[in-house]
Amino acid sequence: MAQVSIGKVENLEDLVRDLQSVREALEFSCHAQIAAVEHQCEDTRNESQCSENLLESAIQQEQAAHQALESAQQALDSSQSWIGSAESSLSACLAQPDANDDGAGPDCSWEYACVDEAQADTDQAQSMLELAQADFERATENRQAMERRVDLTKQALAMASQALAQALLECNARLLSVTQAIDIGIARLAAAQQALDAYLATNPSAADFHAWLKWDPTQHGGPITPDVLRDRMNLSAEHRHLLQEYLYQRNPDYRRLIDKYRGQWVNANGDVERNIVARRARIHLCGEFGEQIVRHALAPLGGRIETQGRTFVGDNGRYTKTDLLITDLRVPVILGRGEGMGAPVGGSMAFEVKCGKAQYLYAQKDHMVFQAEGHKQADAQCTLCSRDVQDLSPQKQKELRDALRLAGSPMVGMLPRKNDIDQSCLDFIRQSEEQQP
Repeated sequence: MAQVSIGKVENLEDLVRDLQSVREALEFSCHAQIAAVEHQCEDTRNESQCSENLLESAIQQEQAAHQALESAQQALDSSQSWIGSAESSLSACLAQPDANDDGAGPDCSWEYACVDEAQADTDQAQSMLELAQADFERATENRQAMERRVDLTKQALAMASQALAQALLECNARLLSVTQAIDIGIARLAAAQQALDAYLATNPSAADFHAWLKWDPTQHGGPITPDVLRDRMNLSAEHRHLLQEYLYQRNPDYRRLIDKYRGQWVNANGDVERNIVARRARIHLCGEFGEQIVRHALAPLGGRIETQGRTFVGDNGRYTKTDLLITDLRVPVILGRGEGMGAPVGGSMAFEVKCGKAQYLYAQKDHMVFQAEGHKQADAQCTLCSRDVQDLSPQKQKELRDALRLAGSPMVGMLPRKNDIDQSCLDFIRQSEEQQP
């Protein structure tokens, strides 16, 4: 049976979770967008109804103004007819002969009064007609404005309705697309999980490594002791190789680092250049791999993990980075004997990780003492190093351990030896691309 990648299965798990998160975010966004467009539609519909009501009122006002205009015109016509009659009566009166032969002419004062009164009524009727005409023109303009307003609100309502339909269409299409992708991802994940289970069932070493990754410390029963931690970090050569593959699949930064050294190895011209690549890998990659061993060995102990957290030391702006800080411990942990070597449930642990040969570890004493300043925030802390520390002379080993114990971060040699870590990294760099999962 072909080898199955644990990392790729976890990548699928992450993908499905990410797709489900995308769907939830998309649903929330769609609901918010649709609600906003629906609100806009409702506002536009209300505005359209309001405009219809205003138009109806404007039509009624125009009709009333038109009736008033007609009444004013009729009143003017009547006044003009009256003044014509009055003027005719006055003319007839003035045309009468003098009845008294006194030369004064006929008495037409009443006819004059009728003409004046008719003229006054006509002038008033003319003014009323002009006012009625002005009112009618304003009412007509208002009605026309309301008609334009109704047209605009109808257009706005049509646009809002179209926008709502488009939003519903796009949201449903996108949700369907994401849902289909989730269904495909779940199906692929189920198939990959079945393949992984079958592979683990026939490959004890891979099954052991999988169990190592998925370790549940709460099932251990009692505090986690140094022996348990030492076993967790004492990976066999095969398990180190499986961890390399896992990191290559799951950690983009680690993958880029491996790819860089693989490229340099392939392009190296002769043994001299390959030795240079190997030396660089031993310096930079092996330390990273040692930290990854510690991280994955101890990660199940806590609820949260922080790497390379900064702690400022003194007032001069200097700071130290803590390689690993594990908080919200799920079980009590004992790192060793002495103060600051145990942490309770819910507590925290801080670690400096040093992977190197004996003389390198001794040369790093002052630096590790400085790094210990960043560990004091945790309930338990120590400096984890490779077992090469045991190769120091008893005097130097005691000096190194005493210095770190005094600094508050005792040294514990639990990691594989530097040569073993180096060999694991170099073997993985030299591994052909066709063998990669």
